[in-house]
Amino acid sequence: MAESAAPAPVVSPGLSVEVVVAGLLFAASAGTTGLAALERQDPPSALLLLGWPLFAVAGAVLVDQQPGSRVGRTLILLSLGAVVATAWSAARFGVPEAPDLANGTAELSALLASAVAISVPWAFRPPYAVRPALAASAIGVTGGLVVLVAESGAIDEALRVPGWVLVTLGTLGVWSLVLGSAQTDSRNERRRVAWAVVLLAVAAGVLAVTWQLWPGTAGYYATASVLGLCPVVLAGLWTRSGFRPLDEHLLDIGVVLGVLVTAAVTAVLVRLGAELANQPSSDATTVFIGLLTALMAAPAGLWIRRTVLARRYGSGLISPDDVALITADLHAKTEPRDLLDKAARMVAAASGSRGAQIVLGEDEPVAPEHWVVHPLLVGGDRVGALVVESENPEGPETRQQRVVAQLLPTVALVARAVGLAVEAEHSRRDVARERDAERRRVLGDLHDGLGPVLAGMSMRVQAARRTPESTETEKLLADLAADLAASRTDLRRIVAGITPSMLDDGDLESALRALVQSFGSPVDGCRVALDVQLDAALSPVVKVAVYRSVAEGVTNALRHAAASSIAVRVDTDAGMVRVDVVDDGRGGPVVPGVGLSSLTQRAGSLGGCLEIESAEPAGTHLHLELPALAQGEVRP
Repeated sequence: MAESAAPAPVVSPGLSVEVVVAGLLFAASAGTTGLAALERQDPPSALLLLGWPLFAVAGAVLVDQQPGSRVGRTLILLSLGAVVATAWSAARFGVPEAPDLANGTAELSALLASAVAISVPWAFRPPYAVRPALAASAIGVTGGLVVLVAESGAIDEALRVPGWVLVTLGTLGVWSLVLGSAQTDSRNERRRVAWAVVLLAVAAGVLAVTWQLWPGTAGYYATASVLGLCPVVLAGLWTRSGFRPLDEHLLDIGVVLGVLVTAAVTAVLVRLGAELANQPSSDATTVFIGLLTALMAAPAGLWIRRTVLARRYGSGLISPDDVALITADLHAKTEPRDLLDKAARMVAAASGSRGAQIVLGEDEPVAPEHWVVHPLLVGGDRVGALVVESENPEGPETRQQRVVAQLLPTVALVARAVGLAVEAEHSRRDVARERDAERRRVLGDLHDGLGPVLAGMSMRVQAARRTPESTETEKLLADLAADLAASRTDLRRIVAGITPSMLDDGDLESALRALVQSFGSPVDGCRVALDVQLDAALSPVVKVAVYRSVAEGVTNALRHAAASSIAVRVDTDAGMVRVDVVDDGRGGPVVPGVGLSSLTQRAGSLGGCLEIESAEPAGTHLHLELPALAQGEVRP
């Protein structure tokens, strides 16, 4: 089974047994190395032992943070490499001097190398196929023994090469089994194991090349450096929580090599050109040209790197222009929630994600599998959540997580703005519903209270007129009957302006015709013409606004303009409804009263406008223009 990656450190009340053992082994390894360094170093063989004590230090740190860590225990045991090498040299040569220690370590080199190369990956991820792994390990150990015997002179020295071949084959067999077993683990664990194998492979390659090309002092220093760095890097790999893809590191290496090669080629060409021109340049000039070329090529290399990473993970930025584009449609003609989709698409593009959604509200959204939820906070208050789907089913890369994290404040502000717009829209609709409810209440009071009273008074007056009375009484009753009739007409106008009852059935044209007929009575003394051309469906709130605009326009023309003719036209075009009320009255400047002011505000809240201007050659022109469908509605 794979050990949990980078578990949380465990605070122990004191030193554990593992830490104490690590300390003892460190003392033994460091003491052995120190005793070897006391001898005259020619060659500097103590360098071959210098890195082994650090294995104990790195292992102690791991078992202190993670008691029982396999990797920590393995590193602690590997610190015995210095003790084993010294003991073997003493057994072979007595009290070993520097050359004897170097020879003894060389004889054990294959066994020590196979021990590190096999045990460390096994500790990082034990293979599922234990028997094949043990067989591969046996092959590696056998190769190490062959190299030991050949180096000691017991057999033909030429057998060292087959021995190293067996060590290599056994090590590669274990590595392949470990990497194959890690394929069932999480992405982070796979990369952890892969990096451990890559580190060991690079270390082996560096030592092999160094000892083949520079078998002298350089080989000793290279061995000390590799042995010192390996335990530190391995401990860091084991405790690290996030890993970049391997190909990103290859990209970095390629960029660095490209810059160096460009600098080197430029310097060489300049040097050759100077020699061909019989103007040889100094080495300092060549080096300066190479450094200058590297400085000039570095920005290009960084640009290539940014471009490649941006193609994979996105730019990681939402510019002010992007925010302006998102909020440009944040007005009454647009459903605010539609802007969230636009913002989510921008977030997905900026972070290189497959998809994204922005959810408003304080509650935690239920996200589909492989989606990651990021809370959106403004001033400590949760305004929503950003739900992101990564291209990789195992979740976003570490770079993508950083990109999304830096986008969260901007997205939170956008979500807050949209949330406020939604709240404002709901408030407008609540006010409209309350206003309609109040108007229906007033209508009921007028229709059921004052209306019947006036009708009853009119009937009594008519009855009195049929009773023989004096001439003065007859004239008084006639005037009273006319006033009552005018009052009833005014009442009908008021009722019609408050709420159009015919609109309850959705028939705007019939409601408008009934309204015009009520204004066209002989008492009014005015001719009202109506032209209705409705080719598109209208939402209920838009119908009410159209009706009330017509009622207000005709009423004002009759009351204030002394109009004799009024033309009303209602039509639709390109998703908009237009209302025109034109009279031939006195005209002149119009000071909006309560009715016109209310209608103007209502038109603005619905995404339209209401305008009043003088008509030609005389009179007043009221023009209303509204979207056919109210905000948030869809065409059937």
